[in-house]
Amino acid sequence: MIDSFEAFSVLLLILPGILGFFVYNQVSDFKVKDTLPSVSWVIFFLLATQITSIGLFGQSFFPDLGAETQSGAHQKITAYLGDISATPLIVAAAYGILFGFLKNYSVSHRILKTLKFSKRISSRQPWNEVFHERRGIWVVVRFKDGTALSGWPHYYADDQGGETQQLYLKQAVWFVPVGESKTFVPSAGTQVQQVPAGEVLLPDMSNVVAIELEED
Repeated sequence: MIDSFEAFSVLLLILPGILGFFVYNQVSDFKVKDTLPSVSWVIFFLLATQITSIGLFGQSFFPDLGAETQSGAHQKITAYLGDISATPLIVAAAYGILFGFLKNYSVSHRILKTLKFSKRISSRQPWNEVFHERRGIWVVVRFKDGTALSGWPHYYADDQGGETQQLYLKQAVWFVPVGESKTFVPSAGTQVQQVPAGEVLLPDMSNVVAIELEED
């Protein structure tokens, strides 16, 4: 059975890795959700933080309890908590921010393209790229039956694989063709009626034929 001081030592050991991964996942537009990649990132941030903290600042985040008795370990933990260093936590957060921005701007893909190892220049699918680069722009969603929906995309699905495409529009207005007209609306010669909708969630994009971006 693991004693409390041993568990505490393990927690201190992995805490910078967890913090670095948490910050990275908040900054990055590509959320890591699967268990194995998450664990891999935690280990990476843990090693990077410890190497940097010890190599540059001479400060590790956890006390050395290997040769201590249980009583001695408790005393060392108590003393350690009174003089704990925040340096590894700051380093971990800095690494998380750095790698989050590198991921957002597809730096690795651009380097590989420059070295002619790859032709890709972005990590994003077109869906993610459009809504990331054109934030705040109004859209017109056109459907197969001729109706259209105009609004401001407050949220959009950021699934990295592009399997889930959803939109949440604010200040939305439906444009509904009058009569049996099935042409895109609004267009010349087509009578439409506007129906304010306020806020609209589009959970299924299978009936969408196009999404237009409206310039100011």
